[in-house]
Amino acid sequence: MIPCQKYYVVFEGRSRGIYNSWEQCQPLVYRYKGALFRSFHTYEAAQHHMNEYLHNKYDVQFCRPLDIVDVNATEEKDVMKTNGRIYIPLFWN
Repeated sequence: MIPCQKYYVVFEGRSRGIYNSWEQCQPLVYRYKGALFRSFHTYEAAQHHMNEYLHNKYDVQFCRPLDIVDVNATEEKDVMKTNGRIYIPLFWN
């Protein structure tokens, strides 16, 4: 049987984040007072729970989606924030 991939979320530890292996996660939580971590079977689930935790604790998101609205935008007014998403135009020379 092939072992399934797990993703480890460190909510509270030496470094907060999503890790691909227990070997990466363990040193960040071992003997850390108040360590809070959990494993997930998909990256999407791990990211969702990290976002929920950070939103509830700090009212921020771990990963915020970025979208392009106008690649030809040249003025500051062309950068907008709507419904929790940040829209940033890309510039090319």
